[in-house]
Amino acid sequence: MTNREPSSRQSIWSVASGWLPAYFILFDALGTIGVTYVIVYNVFGRSHPTVHDMLWTIATGIVIVGAASATVSILMVELGKNIMIVGTYLEDMLNRRRARQLAEAEERVRAEMRAEIREWDARRREAEAKGEPFDEPPPGLDG
Repeated sequence: MTNREPSSRQSIWSVASGWLPAYFILFDALGTIGVTYVIVYNVFGRSHPTVHDMLWTIATGIVIVGAASATVSILMVELGKNIMIVGTYLEDMLNRRRARQLAEAEERVRAEMRAEIREWDARRREAEAKGEPFDEPPPGLDG
């Protein structure tokens, strides 16, 4: 049974079907440039003892360029996808960190408020025990 989702693969050397256009554009561009270079270099830039030797060198170069173009194209497509994945991961990590820092800051503020309320309550109880009037508003309500 074949999975037709954009991320489905047949092997490690295959490209996810959603990325095939990018892969083929890169492969065609790299292959065309490489094959052109091999042909021009071997025909005009280098001397060969025989025509057979020149054709053999060109054929070997084309095979190497084809393999290199395929490999580099896959790596470039995968690298682009992985950069996006890493970016999303880093964004999520930063959001979790910000949420944790916000929760810690809120907890610090609550702890400070509880301490202020305990101090206020201690002063209130002390004034009540002494029979003195206590008109200090509770913390947070004093304006």
